[in-house]
Amino acid sequence: MATPKYIVVLQCHIVKERCSGFFCENAFWNRQGGFADYPQDQPIRLLTLTCGGCCGRATLRKLSHFLKRLRKHSDISPPEVVLHFASCICKENFHGPKCPHYDYLKELVERKGLAWREGTRISDHAENRRDELGHWTWKKE
Repeated sequence: MATPKYIVVLQCHIVKERCSGFFCENAFWNRQGGFADYPQDQPIRLLTLTCGGCCGRATLRKLSHFLKRLRKHSDISPPEVVLHFASCICKENFHGPKCPHYDYLKELVERKGLAWREGTRISDHAENRRDELGHWTWKKE
């Protein structure tokens, strides 16, 4: 896939009530974690959205609005857009477990014809904890 011109980061609405999104944006800016494959020297626009809350149904409306505005007010086309599921949605982490509606969210993104990738910030601490424990300490087995 060619370098996208626009990246949309989809974040958990519940997590965003207490998370500024700094680490996701910082990972994008520094091309780390889920953004490490993108060249630093090419301009890429960034938009962050929340899913709108469980079950994530607002995602479809938000993406529809975004794509309509994109077509009308830019020279960027949908194939040049990649949606990244924020790590708070697609991975277990200190915010909580992986989103129980993750598969549904992927369907909604695919319905809009957008490419998607998993992950934004990849925390070394979280990766070590997943590797060592196989789960988070708050998760009951």
